[in-house]
Amino acid sequence: MTTLTPAVAEAVAAVRAHFADHSVEVTADGAGGAIVVIDNVDFGSRYTPQTTWLGFQIDAACPHSDIYPFYCGRVARTDGGAHGEGVQTMEWRARPALQLSRRSNRRNGLDNAVLKAERVITWFATR
Repeated sequence: MTTLTPAVAEAVAAVRAHFADHSVEVTADGAGGAIVVIDNVDFGSRYTPQTTWLGFQIDAACPHSDIYPFYCGRVARTDGGAHGEGVQTMEWRARPALQLSRRSNRRNGLDNAVLKAERVITWFATR
């Protein structure tokens, strides 16, 4: 694996620790950052399938950059409704995906990959 910046390596370690009961795949992006895919993320009973993967990039500017956008497998709402604003169907890294657009415009310096991933999961699960 190409070398990650120290801050990216620290962020990846925190993601692995937080999601310890999940498979976490990490691929160097070639510029000091990492592509992260967490398997078996539970989006709740509003979706089918209820669990899928969640992916994102931690870029080399970490911790001074937002982690955006996030991606997940193409789940469907159990009520048949549309996903709504901030969600687009696309391909991501050769995977059928939904793009979850949740930019953090007012980052307070305390944000990190784990907190952002949890916020995105909660946002999507409660839509």
